[in-house]
This record gives sequence, C-alpha cells and structure tokens, in this order.
Amino acid sequence: MITNAHLSSAPTLDRDFHRDPPTHRIRVLVVGMGIYAQLLARQLRQDGAFDAVDTDCEEVTGALSKYQPHVAVIDTGSAQDPRKGSDLVRQLRLLLPQMEVVLLLGPDRPQLILDAFRAGANGILSRRESLDSLKKCVCCVHRGQVWASSDQLRMVLETLRSALPTQLVDFSGRPLLCKREQEVVRAIAEGMTNREIAYHLKLSTHTVKNYILKIFDKLGVSSRVEVVLYAVSQTSQSRRQVAPLDDLAPGPHHSGREPVRSAQPLPCAI
Repeated sequence: MITNAHLSSAPTLDRDFHRDPPTHRIRVLVVGMGIYAQLLARQLRQDGAFDAVDTDCEEVTGALSKYQPHVAVIDTGSAQDPRKGSDLVRQLRLLLPQMEVVLLLGPDRPQLILDAFRAGANGILSRRESLDSLKKCVCCVHRGQVWASSDQLRMVLETLRSALPTQLVDFSGRPLLCKREQEVVRAIAEGMTNREIAYHLKLSTHTVKNYILKIFDKLGVSSRVEVVLYAVSQTSQSRRQVAPLDDLAPGPHHSGREPVRSAQPLPCAI
C-alpha cells in the first residue's frame, strides 16, 4: 500500500508539473475505509496544489454533491471483492460525469485493470506506489490524460484485442465513425504503427495520420490509448449492470500486497 513512510516524505514532483502547474487547487475526494483514506487526504492537503477530503462508500453520494471534486481516488485495497472498485467507478461516473477517477489496486491482475478502464477510470495506480506517484497521477488525469504503467497497458491491449465492437456508436446508436475510420481504430488496437496501418489498408501514411486526427476529434480524445479505451468502454456497456452503492463497502482489511513497477503516464503522440 502507499505506506506511512512514503506519506511522511516530502516528494518533489516531476519537471512537467513545475513547468505547467495547476492554475487552481485540484479538489480530490479520497474514497475508502478508515485511517488509510484519512491519511491520504491529509497528506494531499499538505501540498498547496490539492484540496482533499475523505469519505467512505456509504457517504460518497453526499460527498460528491457537497464537494464537487475534480478527481476521485478510490482505494479498493481492503475490499473482499476487488471488482467492487470498478462498480464504484461506474457509479461515480454516472453521478458526476465531468469528474476524473483514479483507482488504487493491489497486485496487477489483467481483468481487474481492464474492468476498471471499462468502467470509466482515467488512471490506475498500485497501492505500493509513493505519494509522489499519486500526486503525479492526479495531476495527469486532471489534465484529461490517462495514467497507467506500460505493463498495465500491455495487459489491457492483449486482453481486449479480440473484443472490440464492430462499430462505435453514440447514445442514440448512430455510428460515430465511417467504415475506414473504424478499420483504423481496430488497427490501432492491434498495436500497429502508422506505417503498418498504411500498408495494411493500402493508404499513405499521411492519410492514416489524417484519419487518426479525425478519430481523435470525433471521440473527444487525444491519444491512441484513449481511442482503444473508448472502444473498450462501449464493449462493456451492454454487459455490465451497475451495483447499488450499498453493496460497495469494502470488507475486512487484507494486508498482503505484491510489489509492482512504477507507473508512468501514457504518451499522447499520434
């Protein structure tokens, strides 16, 4: 977990944060049980970039209404069923769609990571990471980016490549992309480069880049990763039902954790 030793340190954020600091304090809602959530919120408040409060699952609806956070950080480390974290992500996205969501997970398990992104999480962070990493993650998702480690992303891509929908649609069921743009989306999910997509679809690389820019604009995203995650979120909409908030309270604390590698924000390059 994000330990007391990490929390008591005075981390220095990366150069990107100092070069482009938030223009306002980021309101953060830490959702979890007991002293751990309280400690995270208190330590975030000690940094002038954050205004953080904590709440538990039973009080989260009221906290959202009262506090209107920019970012929610959900700790599922002590939950008996880690999948409830994804259910809570889904609930929060419905209650406050403009809010970004970060999910703190235990050991990396591909299906849990995939479920979290399908539910609408903007960032995934291991509970073994430092407070420094949490701050970077919160700032990253607040800027509209996605946060995950390269290993987490690789697990997601390997799991979802065969599960993408044949067509991306809006809320009315109308196609968002033309046939060629949809073919480019599937090629992106396969991990192809622009040159490989051009060869596969018999197009020029310049045309492929233009298609990708059009896809970004139509889906409201800024990276290839977010294109794939957008498609994943549509895959799950007809499969999952939202669990009641009363069923989301974590169970007894479980202390066993496995170390994972440090997370880095995903690139937004075309």
